[in-house]
Amino acid sequence: MQEQNENRERLVAEWMIKGQAKRGKPITTPKSFSGRVREDPTSFLENLVVDAEANGWDETDLLEVIGGFLKDNARE
Repeated sequence: MQEQNENRERLVAEWMIKGQAKRGKPITTPKSFSGRVREDPTSFLENLVVDAEANGWDETDLLEVIGGFLKDNARE
């Protein structure tokens, strides 16, 4: 079941990235964040901003795609 959820989340993230033709093909794909204790939310957000800049995403683009990189507790 966890594998199904991870696959679904990956597909949603890919759809969100590919579905926005105005952004073009991403140079880098941000890593996901689930909100587990071992994960650092600050690092996730800092890396997300760096990846967004590398991909040429503005704040609107970032708000459109961020949900695709959140999973488990972080998505809830």
